[in-house]
Amino acid sequence: MQRYPFLRFAAGVLRVLGWVALVLGIIGSIGNGIIIGMTMGEMLDFPFVNILLGAMVMIAGFIGSFLVWLFLLASRELFHLLIDVEQNTRQE
Repeated sequence: MQRYPFLRFAAGVLRVLGWVALVLGIIGSIGNGIIIGMTMGEMLDFPFVNILLGAMVMIAGFIGSFLVWLFLLASRELFHLLIDVEQNTRQE
């Protein structure tokens, strides 16, 4: 019988949540960049400013999504590390 089955379950959930956060974050960043670009385009008469603001929002969203994905997968690996440490200390 395996010990700490919830840690294994939580690690699987973190893996799924990490990938979902990455995909939804990228899609949301693209959508927000387009919306910000269109909104600022109506307020300002400079067409390059709305493109620049939209691109900056997209890049910031991409970076944020990547960092969330990285944190969730690192947390998953930490759970696996804790399980391995427990198994190694039990064997000796």
